[in-house]
Formats: sequence, C-alpha cells, structure tokens
Amino acid sequence: MTGFAYICFVFALSVIGALLGGLGHFWRAHATMFAEDLGLGEPLDTLTRDNYQFEKHVVGAEWDDAGFWAPDSLRNFIYYVASGFAAPLLLGIGFWGQRGEIVGAICSSLPSLVCP
Repeated sequence: MTGFAYICFVFALSVIGALLGGLGHFWRAHATMFAEDLGLGEPLDTLTRDNYQFEKHVVGAEWDDAGFWAPDSLRNFIYYVASGFAAPLLLGIGFWGQRGEIVGAICSSLPSLVCP
C-alpha cells in the first residue's frame, strides 16, 4: 500500500511539474525583457547565455527573428513540459528506498481523506 501511495504522489508531482513547465515556457517566451539571441555568433552566444549549447544542439530549441524564445515552437514547449514532468519522476525513482518515510511524512500532514 505504501508503494502505491508513493507512486501516486510522484505521479501527481510529475503532472504538476509538467504544468509548471508549460507555464515556464510561456513566461520565457512572453516575459523576457531582453532578447536572448543577439546575433553575435556561436562563440559569443555561448558566453552570454546559460545552457546555449545544450538548448541549441541537443534540444534544438528555436528563437524568433528578434532573438526571443519562440512562443509558437512545439519543440520548445515539449522541452519545458518534459523537463517539468521528468524532474519529480527521477527524484521519485532516486528516493524509492525511503518511500515509507516520505509517505508517512506526507500523510501526517494531509487530511485522512487522502491517506488511509
């Protein structure tokens, strides 16, 4: 029973993480004040931005013509949503050995409707 409750908690956190990832994509695309891609070329873009090489060459992220994070790019959206879903999932797998303590701590703070 503890294992099932732990899997449910991890899955719920992963879904919340995916929703927050979608919100993060929207925020980066619409609330960034300054353009990310300044057209300086590959070496200077690497120095001026975090994760540029990973986002450009591994993810294949896209920026619009003005240098901002492309809001209509499905690849960018999936990158953020998948990252938000995977982070709690990987943490849940990593802490599988402590699932009893984690479920006990969560259930002690939640109402009895959620935990038996």
